[in-house]
Amino acid sequence: MQIVIIGGDAAGMSAAMQIRRRQPEWKITVFEKGENTSYGACGIPYYFSGDVESLDKLVVISPEGFRKKGVDVQTGHEVIAIDPDQKQVSVRTPEGTDITQSYDKLLIATGAKAIVPSVWPGLELEGVLTVKTLADSRKLEALLQTGRKKAVIVGAGYIGLEMAEGLKKRGLEVTVLEKLPGVMGNLHPGITEKVAAELAAHEVNLHLNVTVQGFEGQNGSVTQVLTDQGAFDADLVVISLGVRPNLDFLKDSGIPLGATGALAVNAQQETGKADIYAAGDCAESFHRIIEKPVFIPLALTANRQGRVAGANICGDQDSFPGVLGSAVTKVFDYVIARTGIDTATAEREGIPYKTAEAKAPAKAHYYKGHGEVWVQLIYHAETLRLLGALMAGTDESLGKRSDIVATALSAGMSVIELSDLDLSYAPPFAPVWDPILQAANKARFSV
Repeated sequence: MQIVIIGGDAAGMSAAMQIRRRQPEWKITVFEKGENTSYGACGIPYYFSGDVESLDKLVVISPEGFRKKGVDVQTGHEVIAIDPDQKQVSVRTPEGTDITQSYDKLLIATGAKAIVPSVWPGLELEGVLTVKTLADSRKLEALLQTGRKKAVIVGAGYIGLEMAEGLKKRGLEVTVLEKLPGVMGNLHPGITEKVAAELAAHEVNLHLNVTVQGFEGQNGSVTQVLTDQGAFDADLVVISLGVRPNLDFLKDSGIPLGATGALAVNAQQETGKADIYAAGDCAESFHRIIEKPVFIPLALTANRQGRVAGANICGDQDSFPGVLGSAVTKVFDYVIARTGIDTATAEREGIPYKTAEAKAPAKAHYYKGHGEVWVQLIYHAETLRLLGALMAGTDESLGKRSDIVATALSAGMSVIELSDLDLSYAPPFAPVWDPILQAANKARFSV
């Protein structure tokens, strides 16, 4: 049995190891366009902030490590086409020659690529780049070693804000430009206000409602970012506008995409073509709250989908139950977490909803060093079923606190049932009434 996997990161290599454990005699060939496999891209901003010792520390298992486990990893090999009828992939080698590889079963795990508007003039200038891969990060580090002083981050999403912190800690003057009126996809006006204050406290400039129009430079290097509100000086520009599925090579393959532009898959990670599976940031996921396919590229999802795909390639009947969109980040000392849906999504999907909010100390009020947290619960106005939560504040516990709500969402709990949870208490960790319970009680007593 010949298994071919396209893409050597989280989803692809999770699948490869599942297959190897179940079928030690099968041949597994992985084609990876880059030079690295299985690395923690989410840790890249924290390398630049000094919280990760080196970029090499982000690599979980090297290509050679996988080869020792019996997986034929071919780095520098780019799959340029798939022929589902002939069950073949066309591959461009590092030398630039094209070869074909037959398969019995195929997994597409090509991930996502950074969004970069091709209409922007000046993209070719030195100092204009994205930070999506280890290769991107090494390029950025090389630029920093040349003495760059003024950085502009285009986009105030998760990665953009994390990179703003990282570059500020590296001693650069940092400006963040965002097209929307709020940060993180215009998540919540209160969060935008707090993030703006946190950035200002660390001398990072945030400009909202700004449309970037291109870049200008001298002697081949960027010097300015052009916008509808004037020019911003910069000798370094990081474009952070989110990602899209990396699927350009599938043109004319007949493999169906979903409404989101990612590959449509069922719960077994099967595509619309026989013996072809997809997993990770190139595939859709079923959203457990709005009950429809979504494109929410997150690390844990990629790993879980890869495991499911690998098991099912071997003949199992495993399934991926879906996602909640659980996520957490921090901007200097301010933490933002979310799970489920927010009010904007509820309105867009026509779901009647109510909210309940609480602002409270993260620990006992008398315990030294306690931070304040804000919790917003979103729940169904008629059934009281929990729909989601936003949390923000100056306490690192928020990431795990939001996981309490994610667990409740997975169980289909109502906001009343959430208020009945028996959560732990000790002054160094929480007040007697945890902020989540305080918000849930507000909902309970408003019914």
